[in-house]
Amino acid sequence: MKQWLLLLFIFISFYGFSQKLYRANHRFLEAGLYLGGANYTGDVSSPGFVLAESHLSYGAYLRYFLTEHFSMRAQVFAGAISGDDAHAPGEAKRARSLRFGTDIFETALLGEWHPLGLYRYKDIGVRRFFISPYLFIGAAGTFGGAKVEYYGLPADESKVLSAPLPETGPNQKFLATPFGIGCRAQINETIILGLDGGARLVFSDTLDGVHLNGNPDNNDWYYFGGMSISFILSSAKKRW
Repeated sequence: MKQWLLLLFIFISFYGFSQKLYRANHRFLEAGLYLGGANYTGDVSSPGFVLAESHLSYGAYLRYFLTEHFSMRAQVFAGAISGDDAHAPGEAKRARSLRFGTDIFETALLGEWHPLGLYRYKDIGVRRFFISPYLFIGAAGTFGGAKVEYYGLPADESKVLSAPLPETGPNQKFLATPFGIGCRAQINETIILGLDGGARLVFSDTLDGVHLNGNPDNNDWYYFGGMSISFILSSAKKRW
């Protein structure tokens, strides 16, 4: 219930803010494509990233600038995550001998803050190159279906596992909070290149399909990071 209240609060905040800025004359729209990598931390992983468990991620997004410093982004990202007890630092966790993998599909609505603004034009109206960093946070709906496998000795399975597998169904839905950093650089009048990386706190411990066999008190995380190219679809007045 708390997760859905958070999503509702974020939506109402974004909507109210956009209504206050409805009459602004410097809004414009971008559409872009994203390509990068995905990773995960949770019950079936080491405490940090494991390079061998990185996978391709990709997606598309729309970004709508409300002011020089604030924008909203709607995105659809997809990728894959996996984990293996073989990468765990402790002998006990390695002996559990679990691994998992799943494709994930994310739809998200984000708010972005560009602290340096855009500064797309000089005072004389000539466009200039400028790299603008930004921070983002929002809400996401994530779809997955982890497949968990025990690969240890069959005789030891009942000794190392607290619950039989699978612990979850094949199709799962999750609510998550994405947040992170990025930067965008406008190359010419219509093309923008960007870098973006962020974490997703999942309001569940079953993204990896492991709950009772892991730590049920700690939620799972996944991460997207990569580069993007976007195109300005609507003209903006040259006031920055």
